[in-house]
Amino acid sequence: MKVLNENHQNLLADFVCSLRKKAIGKKREFTNEQLEKPVSFWTKTDRLIDEIGKEFTVILRTKGCSWALGNSGGCTMCGYIQDANIKAVPSQFIIKQFDYALEQKVNELNNQKHNYILKIFNSGSFFDETELDSGARKHIYQRISEIKNIKEFVIESRVEYLSSDHLTELKHNLKNKYIEIGIGLETVNDYIRNNYINKGLMYKNFLETVNLCKSYDIGVKVYLLLKPPFLNEQSAIDDCIDSIKSLIDLKVNTISINPLNIQRGSLAEYLWYQNRYRPPWFYSLFKCIKKAVNQDDLKKIRIVSAPSGAGTKRGIHNCLKRECNSKMIRMLNDFVLNQELNRLPQKEKDYDCDCKIKYYLEKDYF
Repeated sequence: MKVLNENHQNLLADFVCSLRKKAIGKKREFTNEQLEKPVSFWTKTDRLIDEIGKEFTVILRTKGCSWALGNSGGCTMCGYIQDANIKAVPSQFIIKQFDYALEQKVNELNNQKHNYILKIFNSGSFFDETELDSGARKHIYQRISEIKNIKEFVIESRVEYLSSDHLTELKHNLKNKYIEIGIGLETVNDYIRNNYINKGLMYKNFLETVNLCKSYDIGVKVYLLLKPPFLNEQSAIDDCIDSIKSLIDLKVNTISINPLNIQRGSLAEYLWYQNRYRPPWFYSLFKCIKKAVNQDDLKKIRIVSAPSGAGTKRGIHNCLKRECNSKMIRMLNDFVLNQELNRLPQKEKDYDCDCKIKYYLEKDYF
């Protein structure tokens, strides 16, 4: 069985890598002027650890995820490499990108009306030296430390880039901020994670990283993928519920449930075009949360979900009626902001769209 699993992983990696190369081959290199500005940045209302505040999100343009650029081809659902530069971006451009976003929002951030959570994403790993070197990281830390209203700081990294040196540097520079490191675990099931998602990560290595972060009093945010490729709706629900329960027992700080959305150049997109994959239903997401979480859990852990492409064919959706998906999105946002389970539909009558019949048929028989 082990040999079969290894062969399956190798075949999957080869196919994902071939898709990735085709997508990358169509990209143009960004100009220096383009590299001086981030991919995107915004502010909006969000859930902080113990209050409703605002988020300030900055997406930096780096060379992209080393896992996606390597022989593995990256994860089967991920197309973020499309936003990357592919070639290494010099540190001075990373600094200019962050400073540009910060200067556009600094007056808003200094307004005493709200506390903020700052999220920095870079299509890969914050601690990957080929994406952000120590100089760029220290500059970012310094700028953040000067803004009192930024109470929380969230970054992402694959576990192989997390080291004691990186965490020491992080804590030293941001003594008065609550820090969380986001890790894309996707599922607690090693087989699904590595055979269906091509993550290249074992659960035991994730546990080691969780313990390392805890030893530095740094929070851990875990990303779960709802409905990876090759899972049907019911299997995806079962896997997500099991993963949420396991992470609650592990006492991580935040769980972010990410329903798969169809991203350009990914294996998920390839399957979607062939009608061999459908993004998950809102009904499934709500069921996962209600079955896995109780209100007491939410006093100790933050459950969030901000689905990309929600309500569209490429994102989590029920039917494609605007009013149906809009209602689901409002309920989900209300739950995330308030961390109260009663904000989600409680009874069958709360699902008042006739698409629920199709949902139950697909879930139970396909």
